[in-house]
Amino acid sequence: MSVLKITIKTPARLHFGVVNPFNPEYRYYGSAGVAIDKPSNIVTVYSNEDFSVTGCRSSEVLNKVKTLVEEYNIKRGRVIIESCIPEHTGLGSTTQLLLAVAHGLLLANNLSEDLRLVAKKLSIGRISGVGTYIYMFGGFVVDAGKRSPEEFPKLLLRLDMPEDWYFVVLVPPGRGLREHEEASVFTSGYRAREDLVWRASFVLYHELIPSIIDRDFNKFSRSLAELQETIGEIFSVFQGGVFAKYSQEAISILRELGVVGVGQSSWGPAVYGATNSLEEAEFIAENAARKLGEGVRVYVARPVNRGAQVKVSTY
Repeated sequence: MSVLKITIKTPARLHFGVVNPFNPEYRYYGSAGVAIDKPSNIVTVYSNEDFSVTGCRSSEVLNKVKTLVEEYNIKRGRVIIESCIPEHTGLGSTTQLLLAVAHGLLLANNLSEDLRLVAKKLSIGRISGVGTYIYMFGGFVVDAGKRSPEEFPKLLLRLDMPEDWYFVVLVPPGRGLREHEEASVFTSGYRAREDLVWRASFVLYHELIPSIIDRDFNKFSRSLAELQETIGEIFSVFQGGVFAKYSQEAISILRELGVVGVGQSSWGPAVYGATNSLEEAEFIAENAARKLGEGVRVYVARPVNRGAQVKVSTY
């Protein structure tokens, strides 16, 4: 039997928000987001060796995939996590990493499974399916939300993003919510203002999505900003404002530099601003870095219209 070397490189994701996180009379959740080319998780799996996991976040990953490994009777696969998207920054690090490791192990053991089912078994998708669909397909994705806690969010829409649009990503010091902290928010019994839920839905489905289909950057920027303001207002009671405290200064700097389409990815602290040229993106990134000073990671990312890159070779 051939010995396989499986290398998987995942995109990161920018989360555009959840349109109905709280109100039970409507379909819960409903999320949108986009794949970007940096930063990335890179995972390598060797099929001829006993199962093990080493590299960044290895102890955490080993603990989280243990049940999956036992269920599928996985015996082979030396996993090396070569690079990790920084965790708790709003860039989808954990979902992308766990799916990459699980996917690599399945391939190493000649097993085939729907990655949505794998995600559910890994307790991914309890709120949003965006990260899973970003891993699978890339591009811009919208999930259909959930009717019940047990349901995995179905894919509602997937679009290619214009490849001449860019995102300036700023990651200030600080962290977003951990899993148990997020769970406490969504089980708090809080009810959002109904007009905000309706407004978020209208902007996402009637404004933002058509702007991508039409390749209308100006409309995309305006609708993205409005969606972020509206969803931020829904979550403001939990994060101390429309944007989290870690993210507010970076959002203000992007606006000062003339960026219209700005947002906070998930719980932050990562924020992003949309541009329609590489030259403009690099100018904004340079000036934002100068204004924000040390301790803030700033880079230019482009949309990725494909899912995780999987390379399988024999040796």
